[in-house]
Amino acid sequence: MNLAGLSRWLQAPPITGRLALLCAILAVTIPTAVRDAVNGVVTGCEFTPYLPFVLLSAILLPWGWAGAVSLVSVGILGGLFIGTPQGMVQECFVTSASIFLASSTLMIGIVLLIRRVFAATQLRGADESAGGIVFSSERNAVWASWYGSGPPVRLGSKKKVEAMMEDYLAQVEVARRLNGKRD
Repeated sequence: MNLAGLSRWLQAPPITGRLALLCAILAVTIPTAVRDAVNGVVTGCEFTPYLPFVLLSAILLPWGWAGAVSLVSVGILGGLFIGTPQGMVQECFVTSASIFLASSTLMIGIVLLIRRVFAATQLRGADESAGGIVFSSERNAVWASWYGSGPPVRLGSKKKVEAMMEDYLAQVEVARRLNGKRD
């Protein structure tokens, strides 16, 4: 991963849209399967298998999806492993769920804070003397970023962007000739 890719990854969640939904479902399903596998050994209100997945969700997904992962995890653990509604008000479940939700909120908040601090430092250090737009390429894709704005935008594959740029430059040249202007 180059510096531009790392910068994009630090400024905004790398997984969005439908893929974010799939990842959120996996972030609840995998620890639920782990919790079910150790159910005979571990009993009670342990949320431990869910914590790393909430952290991964906070890093990889938008904050709303990460929050949904933590809330659904509480519902799943309470419904599948604690059982009855009377069991869900047991002292251990209420305490464990509260601590888990507080920990999840803290993890998501720290990731959001790191993203915002990083974005603010990137914008503050931007040198606009080189121009307003910067093009970069990574893995056969071309990206554009503008000073003073958010993360870079993917323009397309190198081949497509080269063809679009050549077409644009040809159009500019035709317009100059038709207008009789030379730079």
